[in-house]
Amino acid sequence: MKLNRLSAILEAYGADPQRWPAEEREAALALTKSSVPAARALAEARMLDSVLLQQGFADIAEETEQFTLLHSAIVSRARLRPTHTWFGRWFGFDLSPSQLWPSLAGLAVASVLGFAVGLGGLLQTETDHEGDEIAVLSPIDLSAIGQ
Repeated sequence: MKLNRLSAILEAYGADPQRWPAEEREAALALTKSSVPAARALAEARMLDSVLLQQGFADIAEETEQFTLLHSAIVSRARLRPTHTWFGRWFGFDLSPSQLWPSLAGLAVASVLGFAVGLGGLLQTETDHEGDEIAVLSPIDLSAIGQ
């Protein structure tokens, strides 16, 4: 075993050899007895473990259990609603009020704008144009007609 592997084990599992992987435990203990840097790394890991134990961090298993209970409570209180009706499956949208009103609002705005533009075009009258101006606007040659 090399020092970098022992360091990785100490960072992952801590200083207690019982938590180390069983297949690497013997080699890691032998390295800590034969190498000064390995023994120093083990001593630093023991100091870190003692500091962490003194801080009184909650057990991770308790936090996981509390998280699981909270998650199940939230999921159980969630309302289930159908995603699409038969109409929504066929045409790609739903007729529920929350899905329908934006579409109807867009349709109303487009209708009002179209009506306003169309009405504005019908109300314009061009009565005071001369023949030259009309010839420019239309592809018909008025001289050929006799005007």
